[in-house]
Amino acid sequence: MSPGGGDSGGAARGHGSPGGPSGPGGARGARDPRREGDFARVHSTDTGETLFSTGGGDRLAEAVEVMARIRRDGRWESAQTHASLLPYLLEESWELVDAVADGDRDELVSELGDLLLQVLFHAAIAAEHPEEPFDVQDVAGALLDKLRRRAPYWFTDGSGRGPGALDAAEQDRLWQEAKAAERAGRPPRGVVEGISWGMPALALGQKVLERVRSAGIPDDLVPAGMRVVHVDAVGLFHATDAATATATADADDATDAGGSGSAEVEYRRVVRDFAGAVRAAESRLPMPAAEAGADDWRAAWPYRTDQH
Repeated sequence: MSPGGGDSGGAARGHGSPGGPSGPGGARGARDPRREGDFARVHSTDTGETLFSTGGGDRLAEAVEVMARIRRDGRWESAQTHASLLPYLLEESWELVDAVADGDRDELVSELGDLLLQVLFHAAIAAEHPEEPFDVQDVAGALLDKLRRRAPYWFTDGSGRGPGALDAAEQDRLWQEAKAAERAGRPPRGVVEGISWGMPALALGQKVLERVRSAGIPDDLVPAGMRVVHVDAVGLFHATDAATATATADADDATDAGGSGSAEVEYRRVVRDFAGAVRAAESRLPMPAAEAGADDWRAAWPYRTDQH
């Protein structure tokens, strides 16, 4: 079975697990007895209802143990890296999207399992790092630490209010405030920095537009080609803004950019070009971006908008 979920011969390919380093070279084996307490009942702090149990033959604990052996002993699995697994992670994510859209419960269970496989595999690889190892327990710990910082009301350790008194808007406000507090003291983040540039082009464009609007950059600086695109019968990208100077992407240029005239490639190019303009304008601002108004952005913009 490959990391993408399909059969590819041999042992269960694509499976790896963080069992934690247990000796030179990071070899892993049985569960660390010091962490036996981690494999316990997980219950609702509100009702006491058992949500799931990770002790006594539980499948989640078993998956961690089995995948540890496969990562250690599998010829293909032991050769994988974080980078080599990325295509499988992306594929599994989109297959999960399909399962949700189709409403197929069996497929949803299967695809969630495939995505869990990827998490365990990456954690297994990380556990072998010679200087900065971490494993699946550290991954879970990082999640819990983040939740305690950003949503302490879900915990019963006296760190915050109970969740029942909060509506969705209040929860979102507290979450955003906690995020801002985490960034306090760090160098200010650029308007378009910290974005995952590997996401699909449309999602990338949406994220950039969200950041731009949040920063107060006026809409007249956003090219129409960022907001609306058309795709013709052969998949060529069309910019809606005549001032961008191209109605249809040049296939040769698209090939040079790593594509073949595809809408994905061309829209990504538009988004990245616009992000470059945002960075250039930000560097010209006489004040922090958070203090800039619409006219400040217009004055700092690197080109005349009626020419682009």
